[in-house]
Amino acid sequence: MSISCDVVILPNEKLAQAAIRASQGLEQYSSLFTLKEGFYFPHASLYMLELELDDLEQVKTLLDSIAASTSKLELQAIRYDHTQCFVDAEYQRTTALDTLQLTVIDALNPVRHGMREKDKVRMLEASGLALQNFKDYGYKPVGELFRPHVTFTRLTSEQPGVLSTLGEINQYGGIFIKIGLFEMGDNGNCVRKLGEWDLKDIK
Repeated sequence: MSISCDVVILPNEKLAQAAIRASQGLEQYSSLFTLKEGFYFPHASLYMLELELDDLEQVKTLLDSIAASTSKLELQAIRYDHTQCFVDAEYQRTTALDTLQLTVIDALNPVRHGMREKDKVRMLEASGLALQNFKDYGYKPVGELFRPHVTFTRLTSEQPGVLSTLGEINQYGGIFIKIGLFEMGDNGNCVRKLGEWDLKDIK
């Protein structure tokens, strides 16, 4: 049996609470989920993949090793995005963040079980680098297509003016302190924690 999983970085408490408040404020626009502590965890995705339940312990061991050699990440929020009804805060890519994503993918890609059903559908319409990433990794946003972000919610319909209600984007910059492994819900959210590992302090 396999499940859809998300390997993520998790923000510190200050940033997590800011994301939760933003998500709560978007409920008035008819949202499909709201971030909160212990459920629908605030996060930024590194790698979404399908995993066999029997492989989870191996995956946890790999992520523990990666976290032990990776420093916490201080990321700058640079813009909002509202595409396909998702409301996101996007982050500036850094060398350290790009390196972490590729390290995670190199470690877990050999373990993944095929491809998530949603990505199978997306692959049918993909071309160029997107198609190559699906073929190589079972996942599109890798390397040049990596778009680090925290999703506040997904709305039931597009709301063009919603971003103007969120205030200054820089309030969502901050430090990401852990790697997390989660089971995914229908809207790309993290619904069940399978493990988390502390990153090293920034020197």
